[in-house]
Amino acid sequence: MHKILLADPDQELIGQILGAPGHEAYLFEKALNGEEVFDKLEQFQPDLLYIDLLLPKMHGIEVIKKIRAHPKSKDLGIILASKSSMIQNFHAAMEEGIDFFLKKPFEIAYFYSLIHRFFESGLTPAPFHPETEPPSNEIQTYDPHKEKGEAYLKFWGTRGSNPVAGPEYIRFGGNTVCLEARHGDDLVIIDAGTGIRPLGDTLLSQKEKTLHIFLSHTHWDHVTGFPFFAPLYDPDAHLVIWSPVGFEKSTKELFTEMLAYSYFPVRLEDMKAKLSFKDLRDGHPVSIGNITVDTHYAFHPGATLCFKIHINGKTVGYATDNEMFLGYHGNPNSVSQESSMVKDHQSIIEFFSGCDTLIHEAQYTPLEYQRRVGWGHSSISNATLLCKFAKIKDWIVTHHDPKHTDEDLLEHLQLHKEILHDCNISCQVDLAFDQLKLFI
Repeated sequence: MHKILLADPDQELIGQILGAPGHEAYLFEKALNGEEVFDKLEQFQPDLLYIDLLLPKMHGIEVIKKIRAHPKSKDLGIILASKSSMIQNFHAAMEEGIDFFLKKPFEIAYFYSLIHRFFESGLTPAPFHPETEPPSNEIQTYDPHKEKGEAYLKFWGTRGSNPVAGPEYIRFGGNTVCLEARHGDDLVIIDAGTGIRPLGDTLLSQKEKTLHIFLSHTHWDHVTGFPFFAPLYDPDAHLVIWSPVGFEKSTKELFTEMLAYSYFPVRLEDMKAKLSFKDLRDGHPVSIGNITVDTHYAFHPGATLCFKIHINGKTVGYATDNEMFLGYHGNPNSVSQESSMVKDHQSIIEFFSGCDTLIHEAQYTPLEYQRRVGWGHSSISNATLLCKFAKIKDWIVTHHDPKHTDEDLLEHLQLHKEILHDCNISCQVDLAFDQLKLFI
């Protein structure tokens, strides 16, 4: 009587094989894992081995390799079964000289027909056929994509001070700050750093020709992309430029000087688009269709504003230049709600409280900040304090220092997380990068 060893952890399947008609013609033994196979080979000495590919404790291919390497078992008949019908598995099994590759699940009667053929005339492996695609009416592909609404924020530039380029800046990008906030046809642009140039190229085909640009302040990194904004050269466009009231000259005067022929070939008065300049003041919201922009003075040299964007039922804080807790270098855990330092910043803390997301700079590590007090930018630890007292749950860091490479910024991200953890602050943090798009 021919002896067959069944090596499969599926007890139900083994039970079906042993209970099927015709099983009396063979003598069966079973093994539940790879180690048992070799014990049974020695004791039972089968004529045929049926083995599952993913056998516990030892992969089926490894078992077969050892069997073929042993003089006593190298000629043993082997049927390899697998639910994983992949071409790599098939070829690996064929290279080890199996007699048949059996796809699971299979009919028990078909299994017995293979046994009969093996002992009567021998088995020839069938060619590999990949899994057939089920008819479309029998299966529906799960496609868990988020429904893309009409409201989003898009970062067109995330650098501060000056733009950068090179292989070490590929991940986070090198354009200076520019943010697009959109709700359907309503559009708000915040800051006109070099990131506004690629944004402008996308707006040339837009039907709505009235564009609103909000400037946090007029430092170079926030306005240097303005002359390269394509809609400026569209005679049908109307650009409304909102900016804080400066200490010296108006924004229109500054732009006129910036576009003198000595600096640029097109003067402000020669721009084809219609230009309007409007003042922004602390605490005076401006509504552009379904988008409302609120403002608050920032801790930064000159007249500088932070923003709060109300869009699609959400509130997003946005501050690229804001030196929180000027000159503080200590542990954030040492600062309590009752601290005079916190009370001095209570107005801006309340301004950002309740934001669903806060986009806020943290340009310097604590060590870097020691040499940059008064420059108008926060350390990571001091910006963390703002998140703590404003109860921010989602923080995106922008206005990256131009000296900080991709590698530096990834290390800083880890530092952000460690400081938040050390302060026991439940807040998710990530870094903004050029072309990052957040659906609201």
